[in-house]
Amino acid sequence: MLRIDIRPYARGVYDLDFEPSPEDLEVDADSFSDIKIGVRLDIGASRIYVQFRVAATARLVCDRTLVDFDQHVKGSYAVVFVPPKDIDPEDEADNLFPLEAGAEEIDLTEIIRDTLLLAVPIRKIAPGAEEEDLPTAFGRPTDEDIDPRWAALKDLRSESDGDDR
Repeated sequence: MLRIDIRPYARGVYDLDFEPSPEDLEVDADSFSDIKIGVRLDIGASRIYVQFRVAATARLVCDRTLVDFDQHVKGSYAVVFVPPKDIDPEDEADNLFPLEAGAEEIDLTEIIRDTLLLAVPIRKIAPGAEEEDLPTAFGRPTDEDIDPRWAALKDLRSESDGDDR
């Protein structure tokens, strides 16, 4: 877990750096390494504005070649911890979190984990994979390629070839 003890901080702005383990963020250690987090706390009378940036090395599988590769990923986000009475349940704001009076710490684990996971690209292409020639046609299947259990379907196809559908 990545929790920040806020008791030693008075009102003001503070910059903090962390290098948590994957277990601290509850992510797979085989998927993420070298995690670095920079946090800026802006502490007010009853609110804490938190900005952070997260960077890590992600172990990915190329969508084109199925080869494992490492890629640097990074993301940033900002949230505000406010008294629970200031959070409108009807409002769909996803960056407001409750801060009880007298709270001693804030938990950033879920927020940072989500930001890190969202930093992973949707399309994962290994370096050089775009230039790699991949087969796109495999030829027409022969009668020997058809599983005998599906042979009855072949007959149905032959009958429907004459239809205008």
